[in-house]
Amino acid sequence: MQLRHLKTFMAVASTLSITRAAEHVHLAQSSVTEQIQALEADLGTALFDRSRRRLQLTEAGQRLLEYAGDLLALADEARAAVVDAANLSTGMLTIGALETLCANWLPPLLTSYQAGHPAVRLQVKAAGSGALRSGVRGGVMDVCFAFGAGPFEPDLQHETVAEEDLVVIAPPGHRLAGREMIQAEDLADEPLLVTETGCIYRQMFESAFPAGRTIRPRIAGEFSSIAATRRMVESGLGCALVPRLVASEADGSLAASPWGGDVRSVPVSMIWRRQRVQPPVLRSFLDTARQGSAAIRPDDARPRHAARFL
Repeated sequence: MQLRHLKTFMAVASTLSITRAAEHVHLAQSSVTEQIQALEADLGTALFDRSRRRLQLTEAGQRLLEYAGDLLALADEARAAVVDAANLSTGMLTIGALETLCANWLPPLLTSYQAGHPAVRLQVKAAGSGALRSGVRGGVMDVCFAFGAGPFEPDLQHETVAEEDLVVIAPPGHRLAGREMIQAEDLADEPLLVTETGCIYRQMFESAFPAGRTIRPRIAGEFSSIAATRRMVESGLGCALVPRLVASEADGSLAASPWGGDVRSVPVSMIWRRQRVQPPVLRSFLDTARQGSAAIRPDDARPRHAARFL
């Protein structure tokens, strides 16, 4: 079995889509198909059931999946040990993050790291929280950043490296614009815009306004992305509760006021895969992130008004 074939297999197994797997491993769809076929020929059995509209793992594929992650992780550890012994700091580092963090939080950190490690090539991927964790577990990403402080899967390590204040965004000229702080009762009669159920930004809303609470704003719209939600607020459709980063660089198109509810901030977590030996480029990046983050807090020392999210 070739390691590159296993990596491609992991991408297909995690997405059950040749198209999405090809995007993850940066190959043409035909190359992904060829590698899967080569792996199946090497093992002498089908790994995927192609008889349905969507790919499904066969029993043999499920069994290989139990070992593939460990095999790739062990190969990474062996490579890291060799590179560490040679005192090298080169190669590629793949970093994943939520779109908002990619656009507004990561750039200074990446600039700082690149200045000290010019031989390392950086690759950045934007994805949702679930895809980020899957990418790190499957070896598609070396490290990722997401809102929330867990709990995370046992094969992942994480640290809370920053806290992002929550704010209520509204169109300019809105009656709440300019408030020093907005409380739950201020939103009692306001239409609020949210993202889809399961999204991390929706979890922030649900945590701030748990079901059964007497004061709960009316949800006027549900959107597939935080970018779309922000645009709808700008157009005057309603207000939204978001991390302050979402309102950055608004150029006057939004009014943002601090949220005064029980949950006033959300953690930014750095997540990476557990390994016996960390690659030098990852180890140096983790150190840079720890040193350069605005607020570094251990898992058991969260601020009183911060929330944990899955």
